[in-house]
Amino acid sequence: MVPLGEVADRGVVHREISNERQGAFDVRSINEGEVPTYPMLWSHNCELERCFIVSPDKCGDVRPEFKVRADDIWEKLKGSKLHSNLDFQLNSQSLSMCRTPDPCIGGRAWPDVIPDNNEHEFPLLLWANSTLGLLVFWYSGMRQQQGRSILTISRLPDLPVLDVRKLTKTQLEKCQMLFDTFKERTFLPANEAYRDPVRKDLDAELFKMLDLGKDEGMSDSLLEGLDLLRRKWCSEPSVHGGKSTRPKD
Repeated sequence: MVPLGEVADRGVVHREISNERQGAFDVRSINEGEVPTYPMLWSHNCELERCFIVSPDKCGDVRPEFKVRADDIWEKLKGSKLHSNLDFQLNSQSLSMCRTPDPCIGGRAWPDVIPDNNEHEFPLLLWANSTLGLLVFWYSGMRQQQGRSILTISRLPDLPVLDVRKLTKTQLEKCQMLFDTFKERTFLPANEAYRDPVRKDLDAELFKMLDLGKDEGMSDSLLEGLDLLRRKWCSEPSVHGGKSTRPKD
């Protein structure tokens, strides 16, 4: 495990993107049939964020007086398809990281994550949405409101993640295969991880990819322990926020 900042850069603060005084763009909805020059993933819609792939919901028009700043922002982010959830509503949202189909400017809800190595995009995405990745995000964020964990973009580089630099070429290739396998599968909200078959499948495949529990009996033991951890975590009030979807006693 390492801080995210050791393997990736964070995106820009949303004020630099859209702010009355200093923002480089006017943010607006995407017109029907439009192919935006500057697509953006700006806000949350939990029902459209159940799968790894999340489409842009806004686009930006460059403000004439900020063209240089707009060019600088796009130059930094133009290769970025990976985004981190900052304001994670655990009892309604499913993903702590997502991927857009094409490079995209991340807004307040989904700032960009820019891996130092493009091959690390998929393992970061998979890890972040595993049960252990969700738990680490929840623990690292501010939890003043039940059912929610909040990071600021300045704290995003401190988020503990899998040290993807230590993965072998074979493991990195396996991560891309896993992404292709899971990209269209639908996750339940994070607080329902205890009964989410897709989350459980992802956990099991990540254990295999990481060569954890090569012995079949040991692997079963690890998965049983993780199942107990899921139920304990999902029983936390700061995770379920009182919703009826929490584990029943």
